[in-house]
Amino acid sequence: MDDRHAARGGRGTLVLTGAGSPAGRERSRDIPLSCLHEIHQLVGAHPRPVIALHVGEPYIRMPQEAVEGYCKALRDGHTAYTDARGLATLHQALAERLAGNGQPPPERLFVTPGSCQAISAILQSLAVDGGQVVLPELHWPMHYQQVVMTGMRACFASFGEPGRSVPEALEAAAGERTVAVLVNSPGNPSGRVWSEAELRELHAWAVRRRVPVISDEAYEDFVYDGQPCRIANLDLELPPEERVVFSVHTFSKGYSMTGCRLGYATAPNAERAMLLTRVQETTLVAPSTPVQYAGLAALGASAHLAEHHAYVRRTRDAVVDLLGDKLLHLTPDGGWYAVLDLGSYVKDTYQFCKRALADIDVGIAPGRGFLPEGHPGADRLARISLCAEREATLEGVRRLTDYLGG
Repeated sequence: MDDRHAARGGRGTLVLTGAGSPAGRERSRDIPLSCLHEIHQLVGAHPRPVIALHVGEPYIRMPQEAVEGYCKALRDGHTAYTDARGLATLHQALAERLAGNGQPPPERLFVTPGSCQAISAILQSLAVDGGQVVLPELHWPMHYQQVVMTGMRACFASFGEPGRSVPEALEAAAGERTVAVLVNSPGNPSGRVWSEAELRELHAWAVRRRVPVISDEAYEDFVYDGQPCRIANLDLELPPEERVVFSVHTFSKGYSMTGCRLGYATAPNAERAMLLTRVQETTLVAPSTPVQYAGLAALGASAHLAEHHAYVRRTRDAVVDLLGDKLLHLTPDGGWYAVLDLGSYVKDTYQFCKRALADIDVGIAPGRGFLPEGHPGADRLARISLCAEREATLEGVRRLTDYLGG
């Protein structure tokens, strides 16, 4: 059918539509390709071994308890469907882990195949024609892609700018059609951790405007000073019908289960949970059953979380010492990444990343993948990972500083 696709018209008629057809443009054509995938593919095709600082793949592997839980589930025949919301025993364990969020009841807690799918489903459950979603200016590109996939538009807020409060940043970005604010703390790529005061300002603004907040807490186990403040806790001060926070979590980071694809999310109230259930039942059927048993076993591996946190923190400290103020855009207070400001050394970090791979066998991610198109920082910034094997990471950073003449 060339570049056309099949769609169902009225009364079961088969209609063929294409990019220029009267039926309109396919929404998928508007999803931007990320230059991060291009760098990843270039690394995969590179003829020599690469120090891979462009991607977040942890050196500390998933706990043995999770491996045994997965294998035991297969041996015991736990391979049938579960409910679309997930395994009941895993629900209970996750509710206990989220005790600070008021132990969400089963109907408001969703087990998902990774936090990416959870965020996509939440956005679909909120989507309206002409809707807008506020993202941080420095953001993870998949968040932007997921907004575009729903047919909505992303608006960008400059959070953390000196002299600008959170409500001021929100008002500058939001509009009458704003349906959600998506925040990520600790942030990818920034490593920024929102303070309790900032989250309270965000929450108060969202409640006043009746705008849901999607809190991506993928890196919650990697806050390097103090404890993470959960914005969902602020919802507990309100009646259920006035609550606004979706919280999203994953097993990929703290438990090192990146390839297992297991996450979970909570909805703020029964109505939002009902709409999210419709999306999940339509698109998911059920999360992988053996992987859920692996996650259930992983929750008992508390020593793993402490070890993993300590390992990445020591790597972060060593990288910060090597880079100093000249190259760091800001010191990461959490998460797996550091953002570099290379504006004093190169004019285009996208081209620089490709040259660094070719010349010194180091993979890093260009800033244009994390910023709105045309942003002045796009050609200055780059991201490196802090979660890989420490000596290799430090060697990669040394090669970069030498290559820059720093």
